[in-house]
Amino acid sequence: MRGGYSLSDYVRTECFALAVKEIYKRQLKGNVAELGVFRGEFAQYINAAFPDKTCYLFDTFDGFDANEALTEMKSGNCTDAFIEAYRQTNVPVVLKRMKYLENIVIQQGYFPESLQGLEDTFCFVSLDVDFEASIYEGLKYFYPRLETGGYLFIHDYNSDLRGVEKAVDRYERDMKLSLCKMPLCDANGTLVVMK
Repeated sequence: MRGGYSLSDYVRTECFALAVKEIYKRQLKGNVAELGVFRGEFAQYINAAFPDKTCYLFDTFDGFDANEALTEMKSGNCTDAFIEAYRQTNVPVVLKRMKYLENIVIQQGYFPESLQGLEDTFCFVSLDVDFEASIYEGLKYFYPRLETGGYLFIHDYNSDLRGVEKAVDRYERDMKLSLCKMPLCDANGTLVVMK
């Protein structure tokens, strides 16, 4: 899958391809997920790379939680225009991008309520929800369920969305652990967490 998104965020997509190679080399169990799908630009790569795994897609498919967005705006982390732009999506728009539709499980709603009791393990997870509270909740759920050798990509870690880095720092403090992590120099400063 070359062109489009892979050209605008080459480092992220190519690092993802290398992580996929390692996951298959190590024969890791667990499924894959993305929290914060928007229009499915990155989710399409996850789905295409793992034809043998369930791909959970967590999103409201209707924009950010209003209270969380307001908090982030008051902190100077985003604008009204940013919030409005991320309302421009829906489930059919996302599904049109997916190669293996039979593997897709849509978990629509605000996270973590959208879990609806889901218990699974994961070899790869993308967290791309932009705001501190949502990133923190994503880490709380997914990191303990990440297979040993698995990867968690946290988008926007080194960006103007300062709550993302704060969420990672808070998670480490609260859980009294030091994550094995490596920042990438991609378009929006993805943080790779390995387990």
